[in-house]
Amino acid sequence: MDKNLNLLEQAIINEIAEFNKSEYSFIKEHLPHLRIKSREDTGVGMYVYFKYSEEEVNLEMNNSEDTCLSSDKSLELDVLEYGVNYELNITNGKIDFLELVTNGEDWDGKYENFNFSNL
Repeated sequence: MDKNLNLLEQAIINEIAEFNKSEYSFIKEHLPHLRIKSREDTGVGMYVYFKYSEEEVNLEMNNSEDTCLSSDKSLELDVLEYGVNYELNITNGKIDFLELVTNGEDWDGKYENFNFSNL
């Protein structure tokens, strides 16, 4: 697949990076080097798997344990009644995948508009 991230994926990772910047400041540095490995539709959400571009040399890696990160904002999509939960998985200091899950609504991954709002 090897595609660039779409606007929603970029926005979610930026939101997570901003919320977790004190401990995970490397996330924004990694963002320009991420490419889509695959997207997996689950019916009520999606997994977005990443790989790194060839120019990733000298990127700061987080040497902490593997972790999952989110933020304190709700993600609202125009095609859903309720918000979407999101979580970024970091494995061995690299961004591995993004998980998006609706709150019980079917979703095919399509949308026109999105925004973040305070919980």
